[in-house]
Amino acid sequence: MTDQDANNNTLPLRKDLVQTAVQFLKNPKVSQSPIDRKQQFLKKKGLTDEEIKVAFDLASVDTAVEQPDVFQNQPPPPSLYTAVQIPQPAVYPYHLADISQLNVYQKIKELFNLAALIGATVYCIYWFYKKFIRPFLFGRKKPKRSVEDAVSELNETIERCAEPTKASVLKMCETVYDMKEQNRTVLSTVREVKVDLVNLKAMLLSSRRFPTAPTSIPTWQLDTTNETQEKATEREDDAGSGSNNSDSSLEMIREEPAKE
Repeated sequence: MTDQDANNNTLPLRKDLVQTAVQFLKNPKVSQSPIDRKQQFLKKKGLTDEEIKVAFDLASVDTAVEQPDVFQNQPPPPSLYTAVQIPQPAVYPYHLADISQLNVYQKIKELFNLAALIGATVYCIYWFYKKFIRPFLFGRKKPKRSVEDAVSELNETIERCAEPTKASVLKMCETVYDMKEQNRTVLSTVREVKVDLVNLKAMLLSSRRFPTAPTSIPTWQLDTTNETQEKATEREDDAGSGSNNSDSSLEMIREEPAKE
């Protein structure tokens, strides 16, 4: 047993077991138990004497053997001197700093483990909701298109909308060109009308200011006119003699019954 205890004492300290032993010793129910029972229990759990000592030091448990109180029933002797309690120096083992640092690391590790567990749980819940619950409640959404597909579709739409616009613009240009040609023809016609009006006005003004000269009769027509005038006078003479003869015959008819 002594060799085994010596070998156990030479082993390095197992910090996790020491920490567990410290928590065990700090338990209020265990603190009331005798020290021997505590040491025996820790030895049964596989701790060495050095580890048990360190655990007792960290738990602030006095390892002095409890002596039976022989003078329990006797009254205390009269004290001739004033008792002054001298505080015991605190014991700091060489591995106390390592144990406290280990406690901090363990707490940080536990916090990280807890955060990782919570994050994994939340992600699993979100994945299950996204995969099964949301499609069941709201229906499956269409897959999002890429930016290039959206841009190409937008260009095609713009081209389709621009084609009728281009056609209408070309048609308007042709209409404007035709209107310009019509305006040119109208302007040329108006100019011609103005010129004609100016010429007509000039002709009217010239005819008013200067009267026209009488037309001259050619010589070959003068003989015919004289003959026609002579024939007209002869007819007038014949008509006058005829009227005289008729008047004389009427007078003769009137005189004959008077003679009878």
